[in-house]
Amino acid sequence: MSSTTSEKLFTAPKEWPIYRDMTARAWRVALFACLGAAIFGYDTAWWSGVLGMPAFTKAYGVYNPKTKGYTISAPLQSSGSGIPTAGRIIGSVLTPFIADRVGRRMCMLVMSVLFIISIIVEVTSNSFWQIVMGRFLNYIPMGMAGALIPVYQAECAPPSCRGSLVTVYTWTVDAGAVLASGIVFNTHAMTGPIAYKLVMGVQMVFPVLLLAALPFIPESPRWLCMKGRREEAMTILKDLRTSDEIAELEVLDIEASFEMHASDGSWMDLFRGSNLRRTIISVTLPTIEGWQGQSFMGNYLIVFLISLGVKNTYLLALLIQSTLLAMVTISFWAPDYIGRRPMLIVGTATMWISMYITAGVSGRDTTVTSDTRKQVAVGMLFIWAITYACTWQTVGFLAPAEIPTTKLRSKTGGLAYFSQQTGGLIVTFVSPYMQDAGYGNMGAYIGFFFGGISFLGLIFVYFCFPETKGTSVEELDLFFDQKIPTREFGKARRGQHGIQEYVIEGQTHEDDVEKNVETIVVKEKNEN
Repeated sequence: MSSTTSEKLFTAPKEWPIYRDMTARAWRVALFACLGAAIFGYDTAWWSGVLGMPAFTKAYGVYNPKTKGYTISAPLQSSGSGIPTAGRIIGSVLTPFIADRVGRRMCMLVMSVLFIISIIVEVTSNSFWQIVMGRFLNYIPMGMAGALIPVYQAECAPPSCRGSLVTVYTWTVDAGAVLASGIVFNTHAMTGPIAYKLVMGVQMVFPVLLLAALPFIPESPRWLCMKGRREEAMTILKDLRTSDEIAELEVLDIEASFEMHASDGSWMDLFRGSNLRRTIISVTLPTIEGWQGQSFMGNYLIVFLISLGVKNTYLLALLIQSTLLAMVTISFWAPDYIGRRPMLIVGTATMWISMYITAGVSGRDTTVTSDTRKQVAVGMLFIWAITYACTWQTVGFLAPAEIPTTKLRSKTGGLAYFSQQTGGLIVTFVSPYMQDAGYGNMGAYIGFFFGGISFLGLIFVYFCFPETKGTSVEELDLFFDQKIPTREFGKARRGQHGIQEYVIEGQTHEDDVEKNVETIVVKEKNEN
């Protein structure tokens, strides 16, 4: 950590960007917009919980004479967890078309209505497949939330605390998961359908609250500028920023960015010019995040703990979810102080090692695993969960929200989320078969697979992921257009509104680009 960062960490609270650069309305917008995200964490956590719930397994499972209990078969686990994930993929595909055409705010309205319809289907279910269908429908607006809300947050946030505000989204996801785990913990001993239907019904609170909050959520100022509604964008930014001057300069930067990328807007533009590099980064990062074990932990945590022979699995799951929430709460400032790159590099290495240790000490046949080894495995899972919450969970959503140019941000976010959820779908479908003794028979050795993905992620982050801390989304247009190398991004000057001068001077030729890169790098080296 640099000395500059260390000094910032110990400044007075009034000097923190999240206090200094945020208005009361900006905080209200950040919190209200994330209400729909709570279902994201809630649904995954309650499903993981009911897969081991006696009332649920007795209703839809098969009797196992060895354990003298009921279990949900591997095919049903796979279908019940995987089919809904396909809904998230559909939602991520729909989002760019809705959000770019009618606006981010109207997309939230559509999302809320779909949530309410799908939850009614779940609660009124009388069969396993109706529950699956309800979850499938529920995952469509969930996919919309994952592709839309981080983008909306990034477009409304000040550059100095964009990372912190997007982290509010992940905090809300974890808060929903904690609520679901707590309810499952208190209902898992009940008998009859009420044990799991009560859990399903509570999530109705979130879309209803989002609908009530919509009148207080403004449209994205960048979307308004993109549609030529400059005055409306200016009015909203003046409410979201601490001074009119800051808002006016920001609108000028946004307009300069649109002029620089005047021809951008189609899906093919994602793969042209400097946008190709941005698309690769934006899509690859959340894809790796989905393959590292996040989908497995979300859907099969209870089942995995039961397979280890761990006692008090529901209490332990609640503790893990609470730990995730606590760590996101105390580290939400990290992306804007420590930086994105250091968080991901340290986080990926830790997740790789902890998952390997979990697999190694658990063994393939957990029935012969000693209690000491089980304790080590559970401890490593806590370390993995803490690290994931502090690093990848946050930056995985942040990258596709801030790295693309504004005209392509919704499309890139949708593509990134589509790729992430496709990976999650594969993991969700395949994991039960990989572990099951009648198929892959990997058992806890599945951790070696997830740990290997983390190792690949470490290589990608080190060589390809740039530091974007403190940079406005319009300055990123400038930096990528200038082809600044990955490890030089963190040294480029911030807050100079250089994109306006860059566009005015018309520096778009290859020779000008190379000259700018050399000037920035040499200047920074001389200053250091």
